[in-house]
Amino acid sequence: MKVRKLAYSLGAEVTDLDLREPQSDAIINEIREAWLEHLVLCFPRQDLSPDELVAFTARFGKLDDDRAGSLWNLPDHPKVNIIANKPVEIGAKTIVPVIADKWHTDLSFALRPSSATWLNAKQLPPIGGDTMFASMYAAYDALSPSMQGFIGGLEGMHDVSMSPDWGRYTPEIQARRRGTHPPVVHPVVRTHPESGRKGIFAGGFLRKLIGFTEQESRPIIDLLNTHATDYPFVYRHKWSKDDLLMWDNRCTMHNAVQDYDRTQLRLLHRATLLAEKSGRYYEAENASSAPASMS
Repeated sequence: MKVRKLAYSLGAEVTDLDLREPQSDAIINEIREAWLEHLVLCFPRQDLSPDELVAFTARFGKLDDDRAGSLWNLPDHPKVNIIANKPVEIGAKTIVPVIADKWHTDLSFALRPSSATWLNAKQLPPIGGDTMFASMYAAYDALSPSMQGFIGGLEGMHDVSMSPDWGRYTPEIQARRRGTHPPVVHPVVRTHPESGRKGIFAGGFLRKLIGFTEQESRPIIDLLNTHATDYPFVYRHKWSKDDLLMWDNRCTMHNAVQDYDRTQLRLLHRATLLAEKSGRYYEAENASSAPASMS
């Protein structure tokens, strides 16, 4: 196993592995150490079947197994999602498109956001379709001590309806998403449970700050998101077919760049790892009616 750094703040390439084969505990530990250090890992030339993807990713912990009745999971593989820019027919099921063209952290609108996400590229447009990643460690460290102190005591409400795809959903899908994901509250600065480092936790799902109106919140949120995605903190991944990307949602944001011919299919397989519970429901009355599987 070889690790080669790809960018200044985050990103590395891992080679000399065939992830279709079972990996030793020692190799899994090496991958985990590289992931915690570099935040985003690219494993090139890994054409994994859904079963192989689950077998590899489950070595890192408990996978998200369709806790909210996903619209995107493969019918026979609830732990594998289809991420595509156009509807995909699989048997009797239509997979809803996902564009995600806004900076965000996966499932920040849940009590247990994803800790790790994996994407395996299956079909790509001939040009473009990049994904950008930003280090929330580097963004936090670059803030002044005064700004660190100010945001250190803030909490934010994350709302699934802030999704960049929201306007593309039917009213039925919107109602389903609201029902399974009531608004939740997370701290604006989170301490990573493994590294102990602090990072900004904002992104596109952050609607408002607790104790502030939405109007008052917006300039602060926009400032944090703009700062956190500045060039020094960003790695831009140019996809190749069969790339497998693994990233740490607890200390990164990402954005699917729409720099390609949208008539071309862009399709990837995704698996996600459940993180520790880190939030609470925004409204007390939601706590009793929220789905138990989300906690």
